Amino acid sequence: MATLGFRTANKRYKRLFWPMIAIYVAVIFGAKWLFDEDTAPLWLRIACAIATTAPIIGCIWAGLRMTYETDEYTRARQMRALAEGGAIIACAVFLVGFLQIFEVIGPVDVFWFGPAYFAAFGLASCRTIFGKTV
Repeated sequence: MATLGFRTANKRYKRLFWPMIAIYVAVIFGAKWLFDEDTAPLWLRIACAIATTAPIIGCIWAGLRMTYETDEYTRARQMRALAEGGAIIACAVFLVGFLQIFEVIGPVDVFWFGPAYFAAFGLASCRTIFGKTV
């Protein structure tokens, strides 16, 4: 992809990100309203899971596209934050796994590692922006 100015890349990001978030919220509420968890057929559960995941994939794609379209400095900052967020979550996954193996904690839903990754990425982004450890 061609390198665009930061403002242009940021506008393109927002034009994709915000509609995806709106679709995500609509699908979450729609899926919850659509079926009863105890009686819904399997195909409907799978369809709702895919429909809920698709906008999140769109948001991730928008972020990656923005990163690829910006200059080398911005790209390096974003990639550093992505790597640091991933490292934090990898460490957390190992810790939670070993805490479960040694029966310190009960089962943890895998779903929560996604939001935790975005939180870790956000903290790492703050560190790269302000040059300080958060």
